Amino acid sequence: MSKTTWMKKAAAMSIVPIAAFGIVGCDSTSGTEEGTDVEDVVEEDDAAAAAGAYDGVYDQTFYDEMDTYVGEEVTVSADVNEILTPMSFTIAGTDDTTVEALLVVHDTELPEVTSGLTVGVTGTVQEAFDLPTVEEEMGVDLDDEAYEDWDGEPYIEATNVDTSLDADS
Repeated sequence: MSKTTWMKKAAAMSIVPIAAFGIVGCDSTSGTEEGTDVEDVVEEDDAAAAAGAYDGVYDQTFYDEMDTYVGEEVTVSADVNEILTPMSFTIAGTDDTTVEALLVVHDTELPEVTSGLTVGVTGTVQEAFDLPTVEEEMGVDLDDEAYEDWDGEPYIEATNVDTSLDADS
């Protein structure tokens, strides 16, 4: 073996352990974690989760920020605007707003919901209404004509509709 070949092999062999230590020392959780403990991380996660939920009236603030609630469970209170089917209705914004009506769809019939009634709706904000998708995901059959005007509009997939609210809520 020539001296040049031996030097190349020795150099290559000396790089392998250094490279191995470098790879082992790198992972996605490395970094400065001084002063951070599990409780801090859990508290941050709880605060982020709480910040994502909305619980209040269907007003201009909610309407303006609705896209930030897509996929989140919210609770909104409002007056029932229009009954579309026994399983769906729209809610209107408060008197001091000009927000558009918001579609609410539930997977069961809601005979106690009437136009003008103040309700509390808990459910998941969805970005865009698509009748075939909604029917498939909720396991329901909805009247196509009743939903023509709502195609592509945001809506709430309700899990609970509280009809016991006071009109001042």
